[in-house]
Amino acid sequence: MTEPLVFSQLYLPRPLSVEDIVRPFGRLAADMGSPRIALECRADSKGTRHLLGTEAEHVVWVHRTLSDLLPGLTMLPLTPERPRTNVATAASVSSRPGSLGLLEAKADVTTAALLSALNAKLLPGEQLVVQLLLGPTIAGHTVRGHIPDPGQSLWRTVTKGTQPAPSGIAKTIEHRLAHNGFRASLRLGITAASKGRTKRLGTGLLGALSNAKPPDVALVAARIRPSGIDRAEAPKRWPLRLTAAELPCVMGWPLGGAELPGVAPVHPKLLLPRRMPSETRRLIGHTALPGTEIPIGISARDSLMHQIILGPTGSGKSTVLQAQIRADVEAGHALLVIDPKKQLIDDIVERCIPADQMDRVVIIDPADPQAPGFNPLDVGDRDPDVVVDGLLAVFKAVFADGWGPRTEDVFLASLLTLARAGQRRGEPFTLLDMPRLLTDEHVRRSAIGKVGDDEVLEGFWASYNDLSPAAQAAMIAAPMNKLRRYLLRPSVARMLGQARPQYRFRDIFRDNKVVLIALNDGLIGPITAQLIGSLFVSEAWMATLERASEDQPMNRPGFVVVDECQNFVHLPTSFGDALSQSRSYGVAWLLAHQSRKQMPPELLESVDSNARTKVIFRLESAKDAADIAKLAPELDAADIQKLPQHHAYARVVTDGESSGWTAIKTLPPPPTTGLASQIRATSRQRYGNTDPAAESTAIHRADATERPIAVGRKRRTTPREGGEA
Repeated sequence: MTEPLVFSQLYLPRPLSVEDIVRPFGRLAADMGSPRIALECRADSKGTRHLLGTEAEHVVWVHRTLSDLLPGLTMLPLTPERPRTNVATAASVSSRPGSLGLLEAKADVTTAALLSALNAKLLPGEQLVVQLLLGPTIAGHTVRGHIPDPGQSLWRTVTKGTQPAPSGIAKTIEHRLAHNGFRASLRLGITAASKGRTKRLGTGLLGALSNAKPPDVALVAARIRPSGIDRAEAPKRWPLRLTAAELPCVMGWPLGGAELPGVAPVHPKLLLPRRMPSETRRLIGHTALPGTEIPIGISARDSLMHQIILGPTGSGKSTVLQAQIRADVEAGHALLVIDPKKQLIDDIVERCIPADQMDRVVIIDPADPQAPGFNPLDVGDRDPDVVVDGLLAVFKAVFADGWGPRTEDVFLASLLTLARAGQRRGEPFTLLDMPRLLTDEHVRRSAIGKVGDDEVLEGFWASYNDLSPAAQAAMIAAPMNKLRRYLLRPSVARMLGQARPQYRFRDIFRDNKVVLIALNDGLIGPITAQLIGSLFVSEAWMATLERASEDQPMNRPGFVVVDECQNFVHLPTSFGDALSQSRSYGVAWLLAHQSRKQMPPELLESVDSNARTKVIFRLESAKDAADIAKLAPELDAADIQKLPQHHAYARVVTDGESSGWTAIKTLPPPPTTGLASQIRATSRQRYGNTDPAAESTAIHRADATERPIAVGRKRRTTPREGGEA
């Protein structure tokens, strides 16, 4: 009795050509020590699968040989949920005459017919098996002398003697004998509800295989013991001789790029990672290849290589973010989340904050009358010039339309004056003080008095004060229009008008806070949301730079999550440089967006180069899909465009190295905790605005229109510089 084989399930790359199959099996046929190999197509009510079995001592060698010569082939152990079960009826298929072999050119037609026959509507418990057992190898050799006619009858041989084969048949036989091959046995196994159904299903399989036979060849099926298939037993006499080029005719491996019945489609490719991730807490999903479900995660340390998530609304981006956010909150990491809508923040509050972490949560929602404040001009011990550089980059990006040299001069001088003056007097100004600085001479004189040692600022304000009221109004018209348009919104004024908020955002990494910012652009408007979100990103960058003073910041990682990142990433430095520095300072950026065309070229290049973990959902844009395919040699644009919902391609960093691209299915959202109301109440109590008069006071400061009566010498009536550019 032969030793049972060890079987694995095959996941075949597609599209698959005859040459792809001949290459590895030609290698096996050339090795006289090749072990017995069983190739099976097994179909049941759950679908068709392909198996490979070989002797236990040869499993590693056979797997490595096939994988090396057939890139993309995956072989995994069988799962308990779908084992290899015994058949009720079995037959062995032979050809007569056997020397003519099979029609190599009919491999694709035969495969399609065979897969169609296997794809019959099987009832639970029924199954069909096509088993090709490869035995001893046969070395190719040159035929000398005449080749007997394989179609000659026994009577004719006795009465006429052996006759030479016709030239065409002789060439076919010479060709087959010149190539290496295998002794082989082709078997059919059936388990069906009745004898009649068994016969019909078996006839269908044999008819499909008949597509590969030459016209003068007959395929004959003879009953054998079912254990021959169950144990993949070697026969006493091998009925077939097959070359490597003939194998694709009867293997049932899906050939070509067309969709075939019962097997996975060509697109999307169900890839497995080349390097298996070891992280089990910060998971983004599991492998999508059926029967694998390998967890795919990114450790906190590997996250410092940064991450980009690309996909349209509803594709599953938020579930990938939620899974990581929950893990980071539970681990006690510092975390900032900026959501231009509100749904992600609501989901985080409802699902991702355990009870023992709620005291760390700061929820900033402009729609909430008690929302915590935010004062980007609260310089503290920072360099005011560096702070203002960040603010100016934000205003320049958000107010790009109509931004010119004069507007930039006004913003720069005003912001520098307020930042320095607030620092020196020990009481910070806010952005809402900027209109008053420009229109109220008493406020301006008080602020300028704090920065009189700066000749550049002193010169600007001297020139400004030298103008007539009308000329001043003309000079500041553009800046004032931009500021008033957005700062006068009650929700914005309430938040930005707090000089010393209960919580100072710059301490997010030092205090390990979880700051959740729900911008709700449907309520406050997209431009206002962009302005506020960009100010928070700028402040997060400043907080990141301050981690340079920590001894080992990478041992205490912090995370910045920005949805629709193209709207909010406006820094005074290259974002590529910012990502590189952030890594050194222990801050990971998780960026999400819907389309590559939304991203400015510089930002797109920075993200492509520096965000080493990439998660790509289905993309509707053919250009976006083609661009991503250029970053993933294993994929085509069609793979990316045909991903199902909640499926993605991911390339994650594991232990500092890339895993390679893999197809994943995202995890379901975490269950709700029932703590949302308590979390929001705790945030308001600990960090919120408790001054009921703050909103009206802030709006009054932002809406400064009164101007003191001019005294002294008459001022010039025109600005020194030309009009706004």
